[in-house]
Amino acid sequence: MPRLVSLSRAAKLVGLSRGALQKRVHDLELKSFEGQVNLDDIEKMFPDAKLEDNHIIEDLEKIVEQALKKAHGAKLAKLLAPDAYTLAARLQSITKDHARSKNQVHEFIELFSNLQSQISHLAKTSDKPHLFEDLNNWLDDSINKIQDVVIKPAPLLEKDTVLRVMAAQVHIKNTGHEFFVDGTNSILEAGLSAGLALNYGCSNGICGKCKAKLISGEIKKIKPHDFVFSESEKLQNYFLCCSNTAITEIEIEADEAGSEKDIPAQQIAAKVKKMDKLTDDVLILNLKTPRTNRLRFLAGQNVILSRADLPPLEIAIASCPCDDMNIQFHISKNNNNLFTRYIAEELNNSDSIHIEGPTGSFILDEDSNKPVIFIAFDTGFAPIKSLVEHAVTLEHAEFIHLYWIHAGEKPYMHNQCRAWEDALDNFKYQQQQYDNSDAQQLEDKFKILIDEYSDFSDKNIYICGTEKMVRKTQQVLLNHNAEKERLKIQIL
Repeated sequence: MPRLVSLSRAAKLVGLSRGALQKRVHDLELKSFEGQVNLDDIEKMFPDAKLEDNHIIEDLEKIVEQALKKAHGAKLAKLLAPDAYTLAARLQSITKDHARSKNQVHEFIELFSNLQSQISHLAKTSDKPHLFEDLNNWLDDSINKIQDVVIKPAPLLEKDTVLRVMAAQVHIKNTGHEFFVDGTNSILEAGLSAGLALNYGCSNGICGKCKAKLISGEIKKIKPHDFVFSESEKLQNYFLCCSNTAITEIEIEADEAGSEKDIPAQQIAAKVKKMDKLTDDVLILNLKTPRTNRLRFLAGQNVILSRADLPPLEIAIASCPCDDMNIQFHISKNNNNLFTRYIAEELNNSDSIHIEGPTGSFILDEDSNKPVIFIAFDTGFAPIKSLVEHAVTLEHAEFIHLYWIHAGEKPYMHNQCRAWEDALDNFKYQQQQYDNSDAQQLEDKFKILIDEYSDFSDKNIYICGTEKMVRKTQQVLLNHNAEKERLKIQIL
């Protein structure tokens, strides 16, 4: 019988992005059955896929050992692995699936037996009995072959079984999104870490904004909450994503932000966590929000920073929404803004800064998985970095090309970009230095992209920099067939 798994699970089994498998489905290289694929087809397409170095088995053995220690009262730190109850529940679910499969096999054998009896009866009453005898002999041979089949190793099936024990998969029915819950993480934390814009507020069981409806599967409460459900909501299996984890594979209905309009305005008092001087001109500011009042935003958006007696500063967020307590900003010291000067010269660790927002619509088009080109000028890299991290978390694009044009000797986060290129098969990074007083030299810098692509009609393109740089880039790309609706810009 075919073993159907979701595209997300199949991608995880063979070590590819979901987008890469989706492209094969789109190109009709791989059959899809209502969003699922056959493991046999995956194994034929990727014959070298194995259980790499048995590390998953070893990890599972450690998890079981830790869970047993915890069950016997050992004082251990919070596990990043399933607890004993979760492991038992997942194993029970797999056992039920195995029993169901065995029952189906027995039913098929009985069906074949009844079919043979019917054929034998028809042969006795037919004027052409030899036709039925031939059919019966063929059926008999087929049954014998099935019974004599030697069970072959099925590494992907084995790996999938282990994966089902270690992580539970969540399907969001109303959006079609999927993600995995590892260890004892809450469903909310797992969804945010996977790059999804799930609705939430306090993330602490008070506001109820992260409530969802359980359609199938089993969940477990991992922390109490003060939010009270109505009797109607209880009957409909509503629960809080921040207070529950997934025990088995589950299907839910949950609210997600589809655009910047779905993100509420927020006001948060954050603390300075760290400041790093990367170059003489660029400072990295890291703020930390309270655990119960984290910043909800979409990758690429801005916020307004303020402090008493200083004019506010609207600035792009440079970090990924998947880490909404730790917010990063790239501060250009060349900016004459008083707040920027204050940050560079007077701000200290643990000082407070007021955050208001988010604002802006320089966000990822999640409905398209076409190749993406990110073009950043100097500290215009900040929102681009947020978008890149989000796209990578979502396994969003077929291919990502980051092109960073900078005035200094090299980009201030050059090593970070190199690390992305080294780690990701579908990621390309290029950087070019320019003299921002020479407009013609700036135009010449685009020859690299033009020579590589020539036609930009099938690309999603994101550009961030000063108005002069962005407008010139925009015109060059439009002259080479870039589609205006696929070209997003952000002016510093």
